[in-house]
Amino acid sequence: MLTKEELQKIIDQFDEEELKKLAIFGIYQYGGGSDESFVRANKEGLELFALQLLKSAKDTEAILLDEEKSIITFNYDEDWVDENSDTFVQYVEPIVDKQQLKSMSEYKSTFADKLIPYGCGLVLIILVLSVVVGFVTILDWLF
Repeated sequence: MLTKEELQKIIDQFDEEELKKLAIFGIYQYGGGSDESFVRANKEGLELFALQLLKSAKDTEAILLDEEKSIITFNYDEDWVDENSDTFVQYVEPIVDKQQLKSMSEYKSTFADKLIPYGCGLVLIILVLSVVVGFVTILDWLF
């Protein structure tokens, strides 16, 4: 885990103004949901977005202690952010705790779950019998 000073050293290595001149960055959706997204960017755009994240990481502790401010805003309306992007990251909301994943409970089959195969089998038997009876009836009409 990097300290504020170490993060600042990394941030200082970037020439933000020069990156902004060359950068293009966008987040796009290729399917129906937000889980079907991708980033389209050049190297400078990726570096600039990473720089924004590094600045957010550096400011996280201060924001968590601040009672007035609870988010770190991004400058998403700048020229380096692709205006045709589907998703615009507007801010970071720092949190203290790691996400607690819910344990997967084992599925217990119900009585209805156990009846489904028998019901499908019964429908299949009725269908086969109907086809046989219909076929025999057609043969009786013809002969």
